Amino acid sequence: MVVRLEPRVLLTVADEMAIEPGAPEAYALVVLAVHAALEAFVNDTATKEVPNFNPRARFLPKWHDLCERVLGRQLDSASDLERLQALRDAIVGYRGDPERLDRRGKTPPPTIPEHLNAETARWALDTARRVIAEFNRRAGEPVPDWV
Repeated sequence: MVVRLEPRVLLTVADEMAIEPGAPEAYALVVLAVHAALEAFVNDTATKEVPNFNPRARFLPKWHDLCERVLGRQLDSASDLERLQALRDAIVGYRGDPERLDRRGKTPPPTIPEHLNAETARWALDTARRVIAEFNRRAGEPVPDWV
């Protein structure tokens, strides 16, 4: 049986790892845990809120769909989500163009740092918390205490 971790648990683990001085590999794990927390949040929320939700779709299209259907718009932090996705893709070896929330968008693609460090890991963690909080506020829901 595969263990399913809640977003709260994933962010807690990422937070503990991000405060420890470590190697780039440790910071990469922080980014992956943060991304997994956001994806778990999207899957949990969309399963409750969106009829015919497809949890197997790619992350950014799922996020885009959830925001459009529940909020009627995208979040102000959309560019940070694109950057986090690009960072995650670089860590796992994806070599294509960065995925976008709006393929028709005219903004430049997200940039990612050459090297992972504690600052990037903290940025990823802070981004996830900010995005989850923003979504909940706009949806008229309380912000979870673990954010």
